[in-house]
Parts: sequence; structure tokens; C-alpha cells
Amino acid sequence: MTGDILLALGANPYAIALAIILATFVLEDAASVGAALLSASGAISAPLAILALAFGIITGDLGLYALGRAARTQGWVRDRIGEARITRGRRWLGHRLVPALLAARFVPGTRLPTYAASGFLAVPFGRFAAVTAGASLLWIGVVFSVASLFGAMAFEVLGAWKWGIAAALLIALVLAPRLLEHKDV
Repeated sequence: MTGDILLALGANPYAIALAIILATFVLEDAASVGAALLSASGAISAPLAILALAFGIITGDLGLYALGRAARTQGWVRDRIGEARITRGRRWLGHRLVPALLAARFVPGTRLPTYAASGFLAVPFGRFAAVTAGASLLWIGVVFSVASLFGAMAFEVLGAWKWGIAAALLIALVLAPRLLEHKDV
């Protein structure tokens, strides 16, 4: 009974789209590759997969901005940073907002601090949202296109092995940063 429900949900493109949205909050790069592979296999249409990715990623970006805005209301945070540093940070980011936000989209590990700082430093929301949405759509287009192209070719060549190899690659993508961190120790 439960297995039948799970199988039915797994075949429903809207359930897959919801899973893609939720996956972007955990690891958006893996979600992007996974969505492209699902699209290449025919499990979900490319437009629906891209829409789900865009919704999840942009919502997550706006959430990081909101986290920074919420931290701004905490007196102890402002006291710890200091008004002089906040003013300098606001001025610096204000002069470099577009390149900083674009770099944060493409340089791993910089999104959280840059987007939260944008909220904390009261970067105009409309400007932040427009730049990050544009950068996200560009990122999705590149990653989705490359993964779809190689995924479609790989599915044709790999046949029945495709899902096992795809799962192993996604696991490797998730674990690689952690393994590399421990290697430097």
C-alpha cells in the first residue's frame, strides 16, 4: 500500500517538482543536476523542472536576505559588529553590489554570508532580488543545459545502469566537499 503510493508520487511530475523545490534548500547544485537528469530521462518536463529550480533557489536566496534583515533587529548583533563597521560595510557593498552578488552565485561558500550581509546592511530589497534572480536564472540555465546534454547522452549509452551511476554521482557530489575538508587536516 505505502509502496504503491510512493511509486505513484514518484511518477507524478508535480510531486517531482515539489521534491526539486525542497532539494534546493538542502543542496541546490545537486538539485540542479538531479532535475536535469530527471528531465533528460523523461520523468519531468524541462520547463517544469526549471520552474521548480528557479522557485526553490530564488526563494532560498530571498530567505538568506531575510535572515540578515532579522539579525539587524537584534541589538546584541549590532553591538558586536559596531556601527562604524556596519557603515563601512554598507558603503563597500553599495559600491560593489552587482559584482558581489554575481560572484556569490558562482563562487562556492559565499552565498550565505553575502546574501545575509545584504539583508543586514539594508541593501534595497528590489535591487537585491532582481540581481540575485537574474544570476540564479543564468546559473540554472548553464547547469541544467550541461547536465541535460550529458545526462541524455549518458542515459543512451549506460542503459539499465543509468540510475545506479546517477545516484553514485549525486552521492559523490554531496560528499566530495566534506572529504576534501578532511584531507587538508
